[in-house]
Amino acid sequence: MTSVAKPSIDRITKALAVAGAFVAFGCGTSERGAGSVAADGRGRVWVHQGEAQGTTYTIKYLALDSVPQSAIDASLEEVDIEMNAWRPESALSRFNAFASTDTVFELADEAGVWSLLWDISSDVHRESKGAFDVAMAPLMKLWGFRMQHRDVVTPAMVDSVHAFARFRTDVVDYNDVEDDNGAILGGHLSKSDPRVELDFNAVAQGYTVDGLAEVLMDHGVTDMMVELGGEVKCTGRNAAGEPWRIAIDRPQAEGRTLQAVLPLDNTSVCTSGNYRKVTEVNGQKLSHTLDPRTGAPVTHSLLSATLVTPSAAYADAYATVCMVLGPDKGAAWVDSLQRAGKKVEALFILDGGEGEYAFWATPRLRAQLEWLEALPEYDSQQAN
Repeated sequence: MTSVAKPSIDRITKALAVAGAFVAFGCGTSERGAGSVAADGRGRVWVHQGEAQGTTYTIKYLALDSVPQSAIDASLEEVDIEMNAWRPESALSRFNAFASTDTVFELADEAGVWSLLWDISSDVHRESKGAFDVAMAPLMKLWGFRMQHRDVVTPAMVDSVHAFARFRTDVVDYNDVEDDNGAILGGHLSKSDPRVELDFNAVAQGYTVDGLAEVLMDHGVTDMMVELGGEVKCTGRNAAGEPWRIAIDRPQAEGRTLQAVLPLDNTSVCTSGNYRKVTEVNGQKLSHTLDPRTGAPVTHSLLSATLVTPSAAYADAYATVCMVLGPDKGAAWVDSLQRAGKKVEALFILDGGEGEYAFWATPRLRAQLEWLEALPEYDSQQAN
């Protein structure tokens, strides 16, 4: 009979959030009544800013009164206590350190964070035929930060780690625990090898943005811009009654230059890129992005992928997939999603050679872009 491990920290997750434990990991502030008053009676512009998940966030919205900062902090903590790989007491860190293969790891996840992120990750893993994989953390450790171990990694080493660094149910599995009415009380995780580790970094920030937007909507807010680590969700209109406008960076190694502006209407946008984390070996550029299907770094010319979908979580994951697939296969994959009825748009910015850039975009997004500096369109016949 399989035994069940019950880490005691699960029992105090809610108490930690209520007691304000999130403050130790980043707590935001609100500016009451910041900015202008909307002329159409929608209220003032309110702004909340702070640090979370190793990055910063900005929440801007129109309302007659502000959303309590405590509600925003609680939403951030809800994900952080489950998915922060740098936080020793998080459920993710404790599962990754869990060495048993004949005992399930029990999660007291009343908010359903694990259940939802597992479903999204499984969905994108299936749609991308393995190009999205939340079980590849051991491979990332093998190669090291910015490919620092590239001189010692061998194909045999990759194959050895790859055997237990795969998002498959025979390697790592999750099952909901429900009450008699079908409500999720938590979950059970299991691993076939004690070295199995998970990393939801490629989807968790987008998921957090969706959650923050839900908090605002629960407080009656319909006009908002929520941004965390560059992942953005917008609904309604800004104070001027126009769509929210989001800047897209040029993918350059140093400094920041704005390449284009994208108006958003009730949707989310996320960008993934390699341009600040590239190592050159024997004239070949190795990015920090690993292809989970091969266990090796990608070598194509795609520098950044900006994806637009209703869900920030899916936009986040889809952008990661495109950075794995590269410009040609990535464009074909986005087209396949659209033909399947998915609401998804994409912008790719590529290395055009000799310090130049090129772009590819889905037709609808191409028509919406406001270029601050025009780029030539990518010629697929010159694909790397």
